[in-house]
Amino acid sequence: MLVPALLLMTAAMILTAVWIDAALARRDGEKLFWVGLTGSLTVLLAVAWAVAGSPGSGPWVGLAAVGGAAGAVRWVQVRHRRRQAARQRDARRRQITALERRHDAVLKSWSSYELDGWKALEKPGLADTAKPETKNLMRAMKSAAALRPPLEASGSLDDEEIRDYGAAVAGLENAWVRAEESAGGGYPA
Repeated sequence: MLVPALLLMTAAMILTAVWIDAALARRDGEKLFWVGLTGSLTVLLAVAWAVAGSPGSGPWVGLAAVGGAAGAVRWVQVRHRRRQAARQRDARRRQITALERRHDAVLKSWSSYELDGWKALEKPGLADTAKPETKNLMRAMKSAAALRPPLEASGSLDDEEIRDYGAAVAGLENAWVRAEESAGGGYPA
């Protein structure tokens, strides 16, 4: 009687831990509740069956149940923490990628005036670094470039570094809008 009960208890703990981990991965609270309840009741039933079948084994069965449950809980916690860390890294990467796209969009807009002579005639003030707006644009470009993470380090930035880079990109966007507005037209229409 003792061996089948212990096998049931072990199987219930393992399957419950696996299913709880799967429910946590899917963020399915209802399944998490029902799997936890069913698994706990199955383990308690197996412990009662083992103790009823072999009364002298009560302390050992209890110790095995507590140890197995602690191991299962620890396994689920470790996997859940790793999954949360991976989600956080992915969210940071997406945030940095969005900031880099905004940064690149401003650089592309600016370079179209720098590299195309005909277009430069439309906004001659963009080449005049004596203008305060153009000076501010150049400073904002340097600041955003200095805070832009290298490709290999983009996943290891902390929240403050991402915030600083985001502020620099927003400053660059604002400086670009002001510089473009103040650049004026180069020839009458």
